[in-house]
Amino acid sequence: MAVAAPSRRSRVVTAPPPVRTRPPAKRKAPARKPAPASTRPKLAVVAGQAAVAVRQLPDSGLVVRMTRGRAWIAVLAVLLVGIVALNVATLSFGASSGKIDEQITSLEQEISMLEGREAKYFSTARIRNEAAAAGLAMPTTEEPTVVEFEPADVATAAARLAAAGG
Repeated sequence: MAVAAPSRRSRVVTAPPPVRTRPPAKRKAPARKPAPASTRPKLAVVAGQAAVAVRQLPDSGLVVRMTRGRAWIAVLAVLLVGIVALNVATLSFGASSGKIDEQITSLEQEISMLEGREAKYFSTARIRNEAAAAGLAMPTTEEPTVVEFEPADVATAAARLAAAGG
């Protein structure tokens, strides 16, 4: 029995993997504030105990006796009363929410009315009319100019003020 030699096409030559000289740098995770040591284990213990209690509840003697007797009717009645009480509380919250919405709407209307009064009271036309009645005039739109004076002008102005005042 003769074995055929492998063909040239079937040979696969692969290059050796690249050699790393340094390991890649590790990225630091953002610093987290650790939970206080006193609360963390307690929470896990309480959660574990609650899970065990819930898991064993259907097999407990109390539940078995209750479902075989008439006590389950009382339990269902209590649960239904609780559901009805929750629905009533939800409806009352909805009603009070409606009242609050009405109050918000009326306050928004009042605010808008007061803003209108304020705009009218502080309007430019009203202020101009009152200023004119008081003898004041609106400033002109001319560019201000620098007034130049001589030292003798100060003495002349002082003399005029002294003559006018007394």
